[in-house]
Amino acid sequence: MTEPWELGIAEASSLLRGGELSTAELVESVIGRLEATEDSVRAWAFVDRQGARHEARAADNRAQRGEFLGSLHGIPLGVKDVIDVRGMPTEGGSLALRGRVASDDAGVVRHLRRNGAVILGKTVTHEFAFGQGTPPSKNPWGAERYAGGSSIGSGVAVAVGSAPGALGTDTGGSVRNPAAVNGLVGLKATAGLVDGSGVLNVSHTLDHIGPITRSVADCAAMLQGMVGPETTPRLQEMVLPEAMPAPTRVAVDRGAWAEWEVTREVAAVLERALLTLDELGVEIVDVSLPELKMALPASLAISLSESVEHHRELLAGSAHKYRPGTRVMIETGALVPRADVQLARQVRSYLRASLGTAMDNAGIQALVSPTLPSIAPIEADMSHSLTGSTGKDSLSSALMMLSPANLTGMPGLSIPCGFAEGQPVGMHFLGREFADADLLRIAYVYEKHTPWHAKVPVRNIALT
Repeated sequence: MTEPWELGIAEASSLLRGGELSTAELVESVIGRLEATEDSVRAWAFVDRQGARHEARAADNRAQRGEFLGSLHGIPLGVKDVIDVRGMPTEGGSLALRGRVASDDAGVVRHLRRNGAVILGKTVTHEFAFGQGTPPSKNPWGAERYAGGSSIGSGVAVAVGSAPGALGTDTGGSVRNPAAVNGLVGLKATAGLVDGSGVLNVSHTLDHIGPITRSVADCAAMLQGMVGPETTPRLQEMVLPEAMPAPTRVAVDRGAWAEWEVTREVAAVLERALLTLDELGVEIVDVSLPELKMALPASLAISLSESVEHHRELLAGSAHKYRPGTRVMIETGALVPRADVQLARQVRSYLRASLGTAMDNAGIQALVSPTLPSIAPIEADMSHSLTGSTGKDSLSSALMMLSPANLTGMPGLSIPCGFAEGQPVGMHFLGREFADADLLRIAYVYEKHTPWHAKVPVRNIALT
């Protein structure tokens, strides 16, 4: 028998609206799952059990009156601990902010509440979302393995069922990265689609807030609940069809895969996924986009230079409380010459125009690739250097693959597409600006014809 915590957002929403499930029952089941798994996976920085139960009762009272606030009415969600939630701590995984409590909701959290979401608590992050150090969160597919980028707690929580969905932030892949290693769906929406106020920024230019969920349908429902009415029209209609929209054409750049040092095992999984897309009626063409390699150095110049401004005041009084790796990254940003930052911004404009033109000329909706070059590496073997050598144990390779979406502002979507050596593999779609719905439609049809999203929540994984 399915327990409420096992339900995805779309399925739970349908049951809530049909009166077959109450929000109180759903929230209590999710809290029970959280308490059963948290000692093993450490996904949460703060849990507001009392507040969630209070919000659940209020949601049920509205439902009894026939009042449903929106697409997320009664759905409990996690929020990465760099995003403000009124009355909850926002400590960003850092001793430098220990005890800081948010006085107001971030813009995206206000939209979630207006659409009926129940905010369960805050999920673990790398310090200030910089990806340095090793947070306590564990990969449920192997505790010794890397559990993802800075939205690590959000990915782990959704993977084990202690939340049906969670917010992350993505500066260079930190929504899509943990989604891939945990066998989940993660979306970095088009820049400007989601309100970015009330966030501890790495880079106000490159940061994006995105959902992590178990399915594409859940991702679409969560995205609808994250945006305001003024931006909803830019999503187009978020109807997810049973059949692939026609015509649908996507592109692959296998030369880039080689440069990113995608492993043979991961490439094989992607080739099988491409065959499935072909069988579903998607035309797949080959392209060469050597300009993609420009994205990472330009992204680093912009993000590190902007991080200095975001942290200057706090560093002045609390530098000793930062992790050494985080502090070095921020202070390195102060050394980036203004001319280099200006050049990086020019590269940003060029790459946005270049990729848009290439997609237009090829008549494609998306560029498809592996989300990450390898399966989740053993954490102890990983290099967290942002500019180190590429390879299966390198964070640099992941950033090289995922940073084009952040630099250009184009949407990037990761979905599960299979396994290599028993570990989840993600397939990544890079799409046109404000065509997020197109990516979701393609991914939804693929998901309907494949089993991979059903592998979570993971009852078969031993939690130790």
